[in-house]
Amino acid sequence: MPAAALGPESPLPRFTRMRELPYPDVGPGAPPDMIERLAYGRLESPLPYAVQEDYDRSLREVELPAYVLDNGVLRATVLPTLGGRVWSLYDASRGRELLFCNPVLQFANFGLTDAWFAGGIEWNLGSTGHTTMSCRPVHAAVVAGPDGDLLRLWEWERTRDLVLQVDLSLAPGSDRLYASTRVINPDPEEKPLYYWTNIAVPESPGTRVLTTADAAWRTEYTGALVRVPVPYPDRPDVDISRPMASTFPADYFYDVQEQRGRHIVSVEPDGSGFAETSTQGLRGRKLFLWGSGPAGSRWQEWLCGPGARYAEIQAGWCPTQLEHDRLAGGASVSWTEAFGGVDLGPEAVAGGYDEACAAAQAAVLEATGPGHLEAVHERWLTEVADAAITDLLSTGSGWGHVELRLRDRPDVVPPAALPFPPVDDDSLPARHLLDGDTEKLATSADRLPVPPVSDRWRAVLEEAPDSAWVHLARAVNAHVRGERERAAEQYAASLAADENAWALRGLALLADDDRAGDLYARARELRPDCRGLATEQLERLLAAGRSDDCVEAIAALDPAIRRHGRTRLLEARALLASGERERAARIMESLVVEDLAEGDTVLGEVWDALHPGAPLPAHLDFRMTPDAGER
Repeated sequence: MPAAALGPESPLPRFTRMRELPYPDVGPGAPPDMIERLAYGRLESPLPYAVQEDYDRSLREVELPAYVLDNGVLRATVLPTLGGRVWSLYDASRGRELLFCNPVLQFANFGLTDAWFAGGIEWNLGSTGHTTMSCRPVHAAVVAGPDGDLLRLWEWERTRDLVLQVDLSLAPGSDRLYASTRVINPDPEEKPLYYWTNIAVPESPGTRVLTTADAAWRTEYTGALVRVPVPYPDRPDVDISRPMASTFPADYFYDVQEQRGRHIVSVEPDGSGFAETSTQGLRGRKLFLWGSGPAGSRWQEWLCGPGARYAEIQAGWCPTQLEHDRLAGGASVSWTEAFGGVDLGPEAVAGGYDEACAAAQAAVLEATGPGHLEAVHERWLTEVADAAITDLLSTGSGWGHVELRLRDRPDVVPPAALPFPPVDDDSLPARHLLDGDTEKLATSADRLPVPPVSDRWRAVLEEAPDSAWVHLARAVNAHVRGERERAAEQYAASLAADENAWALRGLALLADDDRAGDLYARARELRPDCRGLATEQLERLLAAGRSDDCVEAIAALDPAIRRHGRTRLLEARALLASGERERAARIMESLVVEDLAEGDTVLGEVWDALHPGAPLPAHLDFRMTPDAGER
């Protein structure tokens, strides 16, 4: 398929969130347990994961490994190297694709570690946002089930140290794909629990999204969380069950908590549609719509190419995605979802909201009633969940193996069902650390510039023999905890052991503006190929009011880094601050910022400063919030 290049992971530990996640301005009516979950478990940094920010926008034909489940009625295509995403779900009996199958694989800055892509069904464990595993491999194996082989996906999610297991199955002759999912806390301490299944479905002007709810909690990019009526939250002429009726992007979390057989359906005017339903574990249901305005259309084109449109229907553990529940030590939770086609009468789709929702519910219950689904889940729990794999197809990361070794508790997760084999990836230096093999650690440490940061690993690092990498790892552990003096001391010790760009960068983050400039310059001399270092240096110069120095530093960059859209945007900002408006305006005329973040407003701000009152051109219009009076 046509795909962009993902690029290498950044060697720079990220000590803050990828994007702002302010505590929401919660409207009236929120129950106390929701308020408590909104305040709990918020992830402050993507560590110990590295950021994936060096993808491009040059599509080329690539081959991706895929596993296919096919029972002659339904065919599911799964991508093991990209988070186990169900990329396609084709219904042969209905003769149609049920999901939005993106015509391109284009990465964008939407994930907890930056890179993310649109399309299919994704499994989001971790924290508010798209999972750290979106663009990383997961383990995959065949398991013999009572109704035939199934595909098991599993991985160790490192921000929370939780284990995710997803078993995908197609019963003979069935037109439903079942996903039986379990989240395991392998440790005695309580952990925050966040989980959502995100499903991309095709969107047309007549698409309708239906579930049995008359109210929803709406979040927008202003930070508000407000309970609104559905399907008319604002005006009687805007029915949000028709996603393209809205102008601007928004999330609608439906109030379906008391229902049995919760579900969500996307359907076209001819009655053809797709449905998700689950057992009681998944309390939340959500519609995310891009809206029909210029910004939503621009984002759709950015993610999918010209002419392609999708909406997201979702199911989650909590009522909204701003909440985190509590998973007790040693505990696990599980549920089963069913995905498949539905067919409604066109007159029902065109009818009133209540009538259309009732027709959608009837179609879901006819295909997969709650009693049947609960029986499927119970059978999975007793006969399949802990069953040994029969054929390991491919491996995810080696971190599960290393984390289990660290704990010295091999049975903390079912070892036959969820084996975590050693993998020679970025977990290899951590294996050498546990082995006490300082020679191999020294030779492999450059494969792990972003070290582990949990309390367990911190204790190991404090006891490890000193070396440049161990000092650096200790510094990062102190830095992420806000222990500035300890971090500076260990960065300096790492430098004394071996001059390295990563310790210089750490010291620059802790230094005042004048000293930071010198430290970044030294770091960039050692690693002139690291775009992240250049970006941080330029942003620091701008923040310090040194726009002329910023322009001069850009002129000295490697040409490939200078051509990057993020660098060109920084140059436009620096030129504007230095009074060179014409040069800044020329950059903005054709600017494409590859790693533009969801909700980023800087393009509009620079344009408005250069052209007060002038409309924002289409190529720069990524606004996620309405102007006053717009909806």
